[in-house]
Amino acid sequence: EADESRTTFGQIEKSESFNFAQMSYMGGFDYPDNSVVALILEELSRFAQEWGALGVLADLPEHSSLFEGFRLAGFTIWARQSVYVFPKIPVEDNQTGSTWREYRSVDKHALSRLNKKYIPAFSQPMVPLSRKFEMRFVAVSLKNECIGYADISIGTKGVWVQPLIDCHDNYADLLTGLSAVIPNPTNRPMYLCTRSYQPQLGNYAESVGYEKVESQLLMVKQLVMREKVDQREIKSLFEKGSIEGSVPLTQSKNKPS
Repeated sequence: EADESRTTFGQIEKSESFNFAQMSYMGGFDYPDNSVVALILEELSRFAQEWGALGVLADLPEHSSLFEGFRLAGFTIWARQSVYVFPKIPVEDNQTGSTWREYRSVDKHALSRLNKKYIPAFSQPMVPLSRKFEMRFVAVSLKNECIGYADISIGTKGVWVQPLIDCHDNYADLLTGLSAVIPNPTNRPMYLCTRSYQPQLGNYAESVGYEKVESQLLMVKQLVMREKVDQREIKSLFEKGSIEGSVPLTQSKNKPS
């Protein structure tokens, strides 16, 4: 609280199945003070560090007035994403060509391969392979090979669809089929999220008339950092003829928030 008339607040959360905490929201201001925003973020990051989180993630609108406060608090951009509204497609036109089915545990290795193929190594820790509380569909080719997946979140105001699809396959058939298999009995708006590490998907969505409604910055504040062990320690380990039971060649150290 800056004074009785100016209160700024925020919320952070972390699930047990994911190593990163996530900013939920910030509010309470008409004209945010960057230094106040940074102080709140640093305090929330301290809680995340106590929970054992490797970092804190935040999704900001591309031209958010909060960006400078996040930057002052140590957040950096790790990817960008665009959000589109699914066009209205009659169900009878897309049911027959659907190649999607619900995720099974046997799909884990195939999904891991897709992540490693399309998501940059730096960004992979921020993209969880398995979300226990999410719905997921897998796209399967005629050869029964996994060629894509889509994470689905269903809320009161709409359905969030975040796919990763092999760029060598037909986006039109896959996205058309995907809109048919997602349960949406109340006909909520469906939003397609595409990320900068797979630009072909966003280019396709725009070319066939998907309506773009928002661009967002995906930001992260790292709470741990990788540091190399002193070279003299490494040399000493090998001179002893064995490194069994010794310290690792790289270590993780807490980074002050």
